[in-house]
Amino acid sequence: MNDFKAFLKSKILLKNLLLAAGIAIGIVALLFLFMRFYTHHNRYVAVPDFKDLPIEDAVKYVEERKLSYEIFDSIFVSDRDKGVVIDQHPKAGSLVKKRRRVYFTINAVSPEKIAMPALIGITLREARTKISIAGLNLGKLRYKYDMAKNVVLEQEFNGEQIEPGDTILKGSPVDLVLGKGLSNERTSVPDLIGLTYEAAQDKAADAFFTTSSPIADQTVTDEEELIPFVYRQHPEHSPSNLLPLGTQITVWVTLDSAKLEEFADSTTIDKTLHDYNEVDNVEDIEDHNADYDYSD
Repeated sequence: MNDFKAFLKSKILLKNLLLAAGIAIGIVALLFLFMRFYTHHNRYVAVPDFKDLPIEDAVKYVEERKLSYEIFDSIFVSDRDKGVVIDQHPKAGSLVKKRRRVYFTINAVSPEKIAMPALIGITLREARTKISIAGLNLGKLRYKYDMAKNVVLEQEFNGEQIEPGDTILKGSPVDLVLGKGLSNERTSVPDLIGLTYEAAQDKAADAFFTTSSPIADQTVTDEEELIPFVYRQHPEHSPSNLLPLGTQITVWVTLDSAKLEEFADSTTIDKTLHDYNEVDNVEDIEDHNADYDYSD
């Protein structure tokens, strides 16, 4: 027992304890240095703007800046060059650490082909949903006398009937023939002023009208990210203006809210425009439209 107490008081134990403590501190310091080096502490690079670059060039830029990449999605946009970057994440100008992965969405070299859905026998509202889910676009609407009012009677592509299951290019417009009842019924022209073209197209269809392709003024350009709205229509909206079902409404679109002053209260329109241009994608726009009462 006396020897053990003497050992605890000896200089050898003290030296060993100090040595062990020094080694532990050294190991911790080395770990901190390693982590700073491995995680590139306080070392950031700005993400370049890769949009419209061929994917091969974008990859070179990524490697030069010690980043990594992944092709997240590939879609086909007919008016963009094939094989170019059309979207990226993180966005251009973002500060990221080295080795950060950049996700690219590129324009496919060839358009994707999908199976045509079955639309005959369902309502126009249901058909619009199925067309959107399939990655297609709603084309022209035609009406003919039939007891099944606003129900799809025929589905067409490029003027020819297309059967369910036939292959069709993604994004193609599908034309529909709809029933308008058995009598020469007329209905009032809906008010489309202040709506986006997509919302106007839906509202017109719900009222048994069709819409022309939007006629854009000089404020609407391909580079503009804001969503244009309808500022003029013909025929004009009026409860007493009754026209046959299937009549086409010509619409003009703009980004200039001043053009709406002759049609509606500017405060209401400005709020509508602000809300539309605050959303990020098509799903948000559709949710926004659902919040508004567009009934006449």
